[in-house]
Amino acid sequence: MASESVASEGRHESRAKWNEIHKAHLVKLLGEYNTPAYRSQNGWTKEAWNKMVRDMITKFSILSITTSQIKALEQELKKTYKLLKGFSELSGFGWDYERHIVSAPDDVWAPLLEVCT
Repeated sequence: MASESVASEGRHESRAKWNEIHKAHLVKLLGEYNTPAYRSQNGWTKEAWNKMVRDMITKFSILSITTSQIKALEQELKKTYKLLKGFSELSGFGWDYERHIVSAPDDVWAPLLEVCT
């Protein structure tokens, strides 16, 4: 995993670049820690985040992972999930479980593609 420096609110932070294996592992961890012991009213507890960071460091030998990077990835994954879920709920759309993509016949895509081009 590479990282790049970005300025954020007057300080320098390292922004992580994640691959699909990293993302899949975090999704697995989020599921494992989705229990009352590790959830608060607004999300995961500090203890849960710390355990997820330690697990990612151990599994991938990436010593520079921070809690804020893991939280940012979780937010990115949440946005992607909501987008894909929204598409799959539109009339004519579905989910292709073999290819792991939103699917629809060409006649369903056509009006959307006209608007976007």
